[in-house]
Amino acid sequence: MFDPKPTSLLPNWSEDGTNITVPIASFPELTAAEADALTGDVRKVVFALTKKLADAYEALAAADKPSQMTIGRNAYANAVGSEMTHVMTFTFVNTIATQDVKDEPA
Repeated sequence: MFDPKPTSLLPNWSEDGTNITVPIASFPELTAAEADALTGDVRKVVFALTKKLADAYEALAAADKPSQMTIGRNAYANAVGSEMTHVMTFTFVNTIATQDVKDEPA
């Protein structure tokens, strides 16, 4: 059964009513320097976050995955160079009136 708590996909998630916190160590692809607010690289932060979410989503048993949110991804190798292109797709079913993620079926 789907568990909607943020910790179901981000186990080290915490919040204090104002701020959310997830340790940098939760993201293997991310260093403290890359996450630095002034000198870091937002592209690396987004990649690390989306990869972590996709990894956690894929690790869930089929019965534990939400039906109103899906995460998909593909990776393509460049045949000429040493590059990979990663495509991550996040899909949400929203209610029209509120544009909020629709409740899971009972």
